[in-house]
Amino acid sequence: MKNLHFRDYFKNYLYDLEDFITIYENNLHVFNYQKLLKLNEEEIILKLKKNKVIIKGQNLKIKQMTKQEFLIKGKILKVEFNYEEE
Repeated sequence: MKNLHFRDYFKNYLYDLEDFITIYENNLHVFNYQKLLKLNEEEIILKLKKNKVIIKGQNLKIKQMTKQEFLIKGKILKVEFNYEEE
């Protein structure tokens, strides 16, 4: 039987580390995106494993970008999730 620490158990329970999105102070952080589909100052569309995330706002800019993470800054007006198959 595998020895699972209490902290690790709650971390796995609370976080689905497959992908997640955090919004704070005019910033939006996306972890584990797969592809950037659209980018302009009013709309950004990212492909995740199971859906698309559509971010709408004003003056949207990429502050940081890696192969796994995306940090967007600007006035975020709306975040939509699209589960339709392509």
